Amino acid sequence: MIAKGSGYVRGNRDVSRTRLVSHFKYIEHRSRERSLESRDDRRIFSKDEDIVNRRDAANDVMEHTSTSVNFHKVVLSPGEDEPITDWRTWTRQVMHDLEEAQGKELHWYAVHHSNTEHPHVHVIIAGAGYNQEKGREEPVKLYTKDYELLRASGREHSDYDFHRLIEEQFHE
Repeated sequence: MIAKGSGYVRGNRDVSRTRLVSHFKYIEHRSRERSLESRDDRRIFSKDEDIVNRRDAANDVMEHTSTSVNFHKVVLSPGEDEPITDWRTWTRQVMHDLEEAQGKELHWYAVHHSNTEHPHVHVIIAGAGYNQEKGREEPVKLYTKDYELLRASGREHSDYDFHRLIEEQFHE
């Protein structure tokens, strides 16, 4: 499992909003292999919705920025031995684990890509999340331990164990 941050954006909020909308357009519309994925496969989704309007997603992310970061860009890509049956469910499970570890309700949006040799999910995470224990929004910061958690969670929620079992039985 690969989980990597492709960057975080901070600074002028108008500039950040423009960059965010451009990134959403890119992950929704960048070249796709029509035999592998349809336009509907490239819809923005969230923890609660299968289809989210780009403008609504951008507005929500920009409503939850912090002074240190406006939003994070993350890519989740399971290994070849970690097959995924339902990409949206898998992403939701992985992101739920990150929320639990952070102790915050995160505002995130994602798009699945199957247009490369390695299918992956682009995730945008707002720069602030609601800490239920403290009753307030706090900055969302992603450290090495968070990426390690995403990798472990991705494997745990994949069909890795089933894949291993089949391989073992096939090679006996």
